[in-house]
Amino acid sequence: MANLPDIRKEILGDNYSKRIVIKVNTKLLDPQDYRASANSVASEIFPEWESDSRIIFLAIDVWSERTFLVIDVNRHDYDFHTAHRSKIILPVYVLRQRGKNRGWALVRWPQEDEPLAAKLADLHNVNGFDVPTPFLENHNSRIVHANPREFPV
Repeated sequence: MANLPDIRKEILGDNYSKRIVIKVNTKLLDPQDYRASANSVASEIFPEWESDSRIIFLAIDVWSERTFLVIDVNRHDYDFHTAHRSKIILPVYVLRQRGKNRGWALVRWPQEDEPLAAKLADLHNVNGFDVPTPFLENHNSRIVHANPREFPV
Protein backbone atom coordinates (compact mmCIF):
# COMPACT_ATOMS: atom_id res chain seq x y z
CA MET A 1 0.00 0.00 0.00
CA ALA A 2 1.22 3.46 -0.82
CA ASN A 3 0.22 7.01 -0.09
CA LEU A 4 -0.78 9.48 -2.80
CA PRO A 5 2.54 11.37 -2.99
CA ASP A 6 4.33 8.04 -3.60
CA ILE A 7 1.74 7.01 -6.20
CA ARG A 8 2.05 10.38 -7.97
CA LYS A 9 5.83 10.05 -8.00
CA GLU A 10 5.56 6.55 -9.48
CA ILE A 11 3.10 7.67 -12.17
CA LEU A 12 4.75 10.98 -13.07
CA GLY A 13 8.36 10.00 -12.30
CA ASP A 14 9.21 9.15 -15.89
CA ASN A 15 8.23 10.48 -19.30
CA TYR A 16 6.51 7.28 -20.52
CA SER A 17 2.94 7.47 -21.77
CA LYS A 18 0.48 5.44 -19.73
CA ARG A 19 -3.21 5.21 -19.06
CA ILE A 20 -4.45 5.35 -15.46
CA VAL A 21 -7.88 3.99 -14.54
CA ILE A 22 -8.94 5.27 -11.14
CA LYS A 23 -11.49 2.90 -9.63
CA VAL A 24 -13.96 4.62 -7.29
CA ASN A 25 -16.96 3.34 -5.35
CA THR A 26 -19.92 5.05 -7.06
CA LYS A 27 -21.62 5.61 -3.69
CA LEU A 28 -18.83 8.06 -2.80
CA LEU A 29 -19.77 10.33 -5.71
CA ASP A 30 -22.58 12.88 -5.89
CA PRO A 31 -25.28 11.37 -8.16
CA GLN A 32 -26.55 14.88 -8.93
CA ASP A 33 -23.15 15.89 -10.33
CA TYR A 34 -20.89 12.98 -11.21
CA ARG A 35 -18.61 15.26 -13.21
CA ALA A 36 -17.83 17.58 -10.25
CA SER A 37 -17.34 14.58 -7.95
CA ALA A 38 -15.00 12.91 -10.42
CA ASN A 39 -13.06 16.14 -10.86
CA SER A 40 -12.59 16.25 -7.06
CA VAL A 41 -11.22 12.70 -7.07
CA ALA A 42 -8.87 13.53 -9.96
CA SER A 43 -7.72 16.65 -8.09
CA GLU A 44 -7.03 14.62 -4.98
CA ILE A 45 -4.73 12.32 -6.94
CA PHE A 46 -3.31 14.86 -9.38
CA PRO A 47 -3.54 18.34 -7.81
CA GLU A 48 -3.90 21.04 -10.46
CA TRP A 49 -4.34 18.42 -13.18
CA GLU A 50 -6.31 20.90 -15.27
CA SER A 51 -3.19 23.02 -15.86
CA ASP A 52 -0.70 20.13 -16.00
CA SER A 53 0.08 19.28 -19.64
CA ARG A 54 1.08 15.74 -18.63
CA ILE A 55 -2.48 14.92 -17.48
CA ILE A 56 -5.41 14.38 -19.87
CA PHE A 57 -8.65 13.43 -18.12
CA LEU A 58 -10.54 11.53 -20.84
CA ALA A 59 -13.55 9.73 -19.39
CA ILE A 60 -15.84 9.19 -16.42
CA ASP A 61 -17.54 5.80 -16.74
CA VAL A 62 -20.30 5.47 -14.11
CA TRP A 63 -21.77 2.07 -13.22
CA SER A 64 -24.02 1.14 -10.28
CA GLU A 65 -21.22 -0.12 -8.01
CA ARG A 66 -18.02 1.32 -9.51
CA THR A 67 -16.97 4.37 -11.45
CA PHE A 68 -13.85 4.42 -13.59
CA LEU A 69 -11.94 7.63 -14.29
CA VAL A 70 -9.63 7.33 -17.28
CA ILE A 71 -6.58 9.59 -17.40
CA ASP A 72 -3.75 9.59 -19.90
CA VAL A 73 -0.35 10.61 -18.57
CA ASN A 74 2.52 11.94 -20.71
CA ARG A 75 0.48 11.54 -23.87
CA HIS A 76 2.12 14.34 -25.82
CA ASP A 77 0.77 13.17 -29.19
CA TYR A 78 -2.92 13.34 -28.13
CA ASP A 79 -5.14 15.18 -30.62
CA PHE A 80 -8.79 15.69 -29.66
CA HIS A 81 -9.78 16.19 -33.32
CA THR A 82 -8.43 12.85 -34.55
CA ALA A 83 -8.79 10.73 -31.38
CA HIS A 84 -11.90 9.00 -32.77
CA ARG A 85 -9.68 7.35 -35.40
CA SER A 86 -6.75 6.70 -33.10
CA LYS A 87 -6.53 3.48 -31.16
CA ILE A 88 -3.17 4.21 -29.58
CA ILE A 89 -2.53 1.39 -27.16
CA LEU A 90 -1.00 2.52 -23.89
CA PRO A 91 -0.12 0.43 -20.85
CA VAL A 92 -3.08 0.55 -18.46
CA TYR A 93 -2.70 0.79 -14.70
CA VAL A 94 -5.57 0.63 -12.23
CA LEU A 95 -5.42 2.84 -9.15
CA ARG A 96 -7.75 2.10 -6.28
CA GLN A 97 -8.05 2.92 -2.65
CA ARG A 98 -7.67 -0.03 -0.31
CA GLY A 99 -10.25 0.87 2.35
CA LYS A 100 -10.54 4.16 4.18
CA ASN A 101 -7.12 4.29 5.84
CA ARG A 102 -5.21 1.55 4.08
CA GLY A 103 -3.60 3.59 1.32
CA TRP A 104 -3.67 3.22 -2.43
CA ALA A 105 -2.64 0.46 -4.81
CA LEU A 106 -1.39 0.92 -8.37
CA VAL A 107 -1.47 -2.27 -10.43
CA ARG A 108 -0.59 -2.91 -14.08
CA TRP A 109 -3.70 -4.11 -15.98
CA PRO A 110 -2.39 -5.40 -19.36
CA GLN A 111 -5.63 -7.16 -20.38
CA GLU A 112 -7.22 -3.70 -20.77
CA ASP A 113 -4.55 -2.08 -22.97
CA GLU A 114 -6.22 -2.83 -26.29
CA PRO A 115 -9.94 -2.87 -25.28
CA LEU A 116 -9.65 0.47 -23.47
CA ALA A 117 -7.93 2.08 -26.46
CA ALA A 118 -10.83 0.98 -28.69
CA LYS A 119 -13.43 2.17 -26.15
CA LEU A 120 -11.82 5.61 -25.88
CA ALA A 121 -11.73 5.99 -29.66
CA ASP A 122 -15.43 5.08 -29.71
CA LEU A 123 -16.21 7.61 -26.95
CA HIS A 124 -14.47 10.33 -28.94
CA ASN A 125 -16.54 9.36 -31.97
CA VAL A 126 -19.97 9.13 -30.34
CA ASN A 127 -19.52 12.30 -28.26
CA GLY A 128 -18.60 14.37 -31.29
CA PHE A 129 -16.62 17.59 -31.38
CA ASP A 130 -18.98 19.61 -29.16
CA VAL A 131 -18.52 17.64 -25.93
CA PRO A 132 -15.27 18.33 -24.07
CA THR A 133 -13.29 15.74 -22.15
CA PRO A 134 -13.72 14.11 -19.77
CA PHE A 135 -16.63 12.35 -21.41
CA LEU A 136 -19.33 11.30 -18.95
CA GLU A 137 -20.99 7.94 -19.55
CA ASN A 138 -23.62 7.17 -16.90
CA HIS A 139 -24.70 3.56 -17.39
CA ASN A 140 -27.37 3.97 -14.69
CA SER A 141 -29.50 6.04 -17.06
CA ARG A 142 -30.13 6.22 -20.77
CA ILE A 143 -27.10 7.39 -22.74
CA VAL A 144 -27.78 9.60 -25.73
CA HIS A 145 -25.06 10.88 -28.04
CA ALA A 146 -26.58 13.74 -30.00
CA ASN A 147 -23.84 14.63 -32.45
CA PRO A 148 -21.36 11.83 -33.28
CA ARG A 149 -18.33 12.59 -35.43
CA GLU A 150 -18.72 9.72 -37.88
CA PHE A 151 -21.39 7.10 -38.36
CA PRO A 152 -20.27 3.46 -38.56
CA VAL A 153 -20.28 2.06 -42.04
